[in-house]
Amino acid sequence: MDFAGLIGQFRVNRSLTEQERQLQLHQKQRLDIEPHYQMCVIDMNATYLESVDKWYGDKGTITGVTLTIISMLVALFAGLLHSSLTRETAGINSNDMGILIFDAVLSCPLMALAIWNLSKDAFSYTHYPLRFDRTHRMVHVFRKNGSVLSLPWDRIVFTMSPVDHVYRYFNILGHAMADDNVTIQESFALSVSEVGTPEGLTVLRSHWEFIRRFMEDGPAAVIGQVQFCLPIKVRHESPWFGVQRLMAGDVGTPMMFPLLVFNLAFSALVVPFRWIAMRTSKLPHWPAEIEAVSMIEDGDPYAIAGKANGDRISLFPVAAEAAGVRFTGPPKNPLAPRTE
Repeated sequence: MDFAGLIGQFRVNRSLTEQERQLQLHQKQRLDIEPHYQMCVIDMNATYLESVDKWYGDKGTITGVTLTIISMLVALFAGLLHSSLTRETAGINSNDMGILIFDAVLSCPLMALAIWNLSKDAFSYTHYPLRFDRTHRMVHVFRKNGSVLSLPWDRIVFTMSPVDHVYRYFNILGHAMADDNVTIQESFALSVSEVGTPEGLTVLRSHWEFIRRFMEDGPAAVIGQVQFCLPIKVRHESPWFGVQRLMAGDVGTPMMFPLLVFNLAFSALVVPFRWIAMRTSKLPHWPAEIEAVSMIEDGDPYAIAGKANGDRISLFPVAAEAAGVRFTGPPKNPLAPRTE
């Protein structure tokens, strides 16, 4: 679980590190790797590709942890108060009052921190989409505060960057540079997070290549592999879809059986908290000017979206059939050797 950038900010007002320069990803450079969509697609068409944020898959986890902490603090204080009031001596004596005050002083900062973290997951937005507009060569990023960052695709500096020092997660970060082309003003992450092993970086490169080929080569280069589209653009996800999305990361990741069982059990515990986080959060909406320039052309054979269960559907099935646009098969494992 990688919440870097959601809790806290990516580091800005700095230059690229030497590691980031070595791991830079270039828009015009085709990588010799199989592209992989990694279940990031909300919808796609000849005009744009809309992707989900990297925090969406684990949404509800922060809510579960923080609500548990808040409940424990409230229960502890209520227990101390009840114990003081039910003693044989009438009222709360000075010792009891001292204990209650001491508990409150210690608990208040932790309670405030828990509520602050809770607000990053619940009572916010259901997700933070990224729109890659191929027609106008623009990238639109829905920020955490509801505003939008819009940048020319060719002006963004993309790198694979470490985003924490504990689990050593790496993200594909897009950097908005200052006029000096040296200073990073703002950063955003694409939808996949991996540890910084050679295998993890290969997964990141494969996902980058999916985005890059859409923008540089067009939807025909990647649309055949997209089997599922996240049905979250105009409605809250269903409870069952939320369960499936939570479990997808565990089932799709190779791991030892005991660890798989533990992760699945933990994901099951998160399910009710994901429902709370989703139902207390708003759907994101792009500004009218972005929607106006991103209109889908009538009869676009590449226009796809997701049904309530996530299955891909064509918005113009007759045009898609005539153009031969259909799902052709899942992408290859990015870690598998190429046979071409």
